[in-house]
Amino acid sequence: MAEQDQDKSEQATPFKLEEARRRGQVVKSLDVNSLFIVAGSLALFSVSGMRFLAEGLSLQRDIFEQAPIMRFEISDLMHWFSAVATATGFILAPFFVMILVIAVLSNLVQTGPVFTFFPLKPDPKRMSPVQGFKRVFSRRALFEAFKTLLKLSLLVGVAYAVIVGMLPSLMAMPQIDPHGYPTVLFGAISSLLFKLTLVLLVIALLDFAYTRWDYAKRMRMSRRELKDEVKRREGDPHVRAKIKELQREAAKRSKSLGRVPDADVLITNPTHFAVALQYQREAMKAPRLIAKGAGETAEKMKAVARRYGIPVLERPPLARQLFREVDIDAPIPEAVYEPIARIYAEIYQPRHGAVRVGVEA
Repeated sequence: MAEQDQDKSEQATPFKLEEARRRGQVVKSLDVNSLFIVAGSLALFSVSGMRFLAEGLSLQRDIFEQAPIMRFEISDLMHWFSAVATATGFILAPFFVMILVIAVLSNLVQTGPVFTFFPLKPDPKRMSPVQGFKRVFSRRALFEAFKTLLKLSLLVGVAYAVIVGMLPSLMAMPQIDPHGYPTVLFGAISSLLFKLTLVLLVIALLDFAYTRWDYAKRMRMSRRELKDEVKRREGDPHVRAKIKELQREAAKRSKSLGRVPDADVLITNPTHFAVALQYQREAMKAPRLIAKGAGETAEKMKAVARRYGIPVLERPPLARQLFREVDIDAPIPEAVYEPIARIYAEIYQPRHGAVRVGVEA
């Protein structure tokens, strides 16, 4: 049975998926992010590539022109490196900004906004060298390493094939006018980015499907986990049953207070219990218990009875017996016919004189 409970064969519930999301555990494909970045680079290069190449070649021309007059002093070299780095940064800044924006947007497209500090909380399991060793050499880690190597090999192979195909045109560049270099480089880089985008598109689609399948598999639940989730969401069944019982008791107490004015007599403990009886000779074979209460409810019933002029009699043993043995709207048992008849005779005698009051057997 324990093994069956641990068999995670049930689909994850929305509640568990929401809890996982709050902990930062969401389904996400890194290859989709890579696809968006490379595709965005291709789009940006298609629009502004010629300008970037022209600025880059202009920077290289300036560097070569300053080479004969460069002084190899530390201060001069630092100034030169700073100027070159600044100029290079201005040229590549649009690419860096584009990569940052696309990385954020691609994550938002896949997961939506997720903001949590849960992954930053210290976890002894993650700090344990033994657990870390197990994670590094686990089946999942080995599979991810194999998948990464396979993707890297595919991308490198495609890039190598594209560059080899470009070599004739690249080798012929010294024979053409330098003003034509940007056009040759633009075509070569665009072709490389386009083919890498196509390869990444196939990889991203496969990885997108795999990551969702793997996430659903990891989020699966056993039957025991489903039961525990129901307990956490809705409370323990015993607790819920007790709450419902208390609610029913509260409803009964409220109903009892409302029916006291219809009673013939209220029998009390005198402070712990109170029961209200009603007898209609034409419709009932024996008096019925129409209301009962204990503690504070009993005190309220006595207050209502006094307000409406209902006789309140103290009969502790009889009150306890009726409270425990008779349900609301149930007739009194034959065992208490005699004491109840005496009570009715007592409450009717001052009103009607020596009237014979009894109950039908």
